[in-house]
Amino acid sequence: MAPKQIPERDPDAEEEPVVEIDRVTKRYGSLVAVNDVSIPVRDGEFLTILGPSGAGKTTLLHMIAGFERPSDGEIYIDNRPVSDEPPNERNIGLVFQSLALFPHMSVKENIAFPLKMRREAPEDIDGRIEEVLELVQLPVDYKHKPVGDLSGGQQQRVAFARAIVYEPTLLLLDEPLSSLDKKLREEMRSELTRIHAETDLTIVHVTHNQTEALSMADRIAVINDGALEQLAPAKEIYAEPATPFVAEFIGDTTMLDGTVDRVDGGRATVAVGDDGVAVETDGGLTPGDGVRIALRAEKIALDHNSVDADNAYDATVKQVAFEGDQTQYTVSVPSLDTVIDVTHQDPDPETVFDRGDAVTAGWDAADTFVYDQ
Repeated sequence: MAPKQIPERDPDAEEEPVVEIDRVTKRYGSLVAVNDVSIPVRDGEFLTILGPSGAGKTTLLHMIAGFERPSDGEIYIDNRPVSDEPPNERNIGLVFQSLALFPHMSVKENIAFPLKMRREAPEDIDGRIEEVLELVQLPVDYKHKPVGDLSGGQQQRVAFARAIVYEPTLLLLDEPLSSLDKKLREEMRSELTRIHAETDLTIVHVTHNQTEALSMADRIAVINDGALEQLAPAKEIYAEPATPFVAEFIGDTTMLDGTVDRVDGGRATVAVGDDGVAVETDGGLTPGDGVRIALRAEKIALDHNSVDADNAYDATVKQVAFEGDQTQYTVSVPSLDTVIDVTHQDPDPETVFDRGDAVTAGWDAADTFVYDQ
């Protein structure tokens, strides 16, 4: 077999990343699970790979870990190509969705396991275990408890402790919070953020949960059908989605398809259904263009009478879902031949609506994202 071709690196890069995924592709027969993806991971960064089920994010993580080998491209760790290295030579910590703790062992034995595999001096192991238990905020006297006697949250902390006790170059998290209930998941999100801040670990985290990604990540890599849709800081991903997929996947978003009817300076009117939608443009739209418009649910105003907005339409409330801190409305807009999602957090009785109410729905041109179809 011919030797693997390692892609050339950019010699002008300002800062060498701890991990570099460089034009990586993974094929399984005719199926392309990951397609020409490049992601640099910075020292001390919390990077989340986000996407729906089957997007290729776990395959990408497994290639970083060494469980899978790229079909094309290369992965570098500390500037070293590692595709031909086994997992145990990569100095990587791992936490899986299943946690993969040893149920027949105590907390101490679970955490000590990777240290013993690395032939650490026995006299050093106890001290390291106590340090890491303090970091994950488990009482030191828990080290003698059988791991099966712990709660789900406590087991999660043991799994994190075991993954970082040997001070890995990189920590990989494969949907570790997905099996937890809502309250515990929120608690562990906060704990992970704290641990990252206190240790400055470089973390690559995989999830399909956008709330997890937005709340924890420094940057997010959005993956769809094996390809990288956008790589940017969390706030930028939400405020400036680069593609229709990112706009629809991140947040509660309604998509409208239409054709540009006219352009007037920085404004354009898009024909949607039997009406028009005003949008902002930087000059990239011309009459006749097919476009997709993305609307965030929280940017849409509802009123029993009228709304002060660039776009306003007669509408009917079809569904109401009260969620405590907010209310979700599903609203039919006949003139646009569509149904839109609306999120309201205002407790004012005048802005509370019931199923069947006739309302006005509206939003400003500046609150839309516009993409080529």
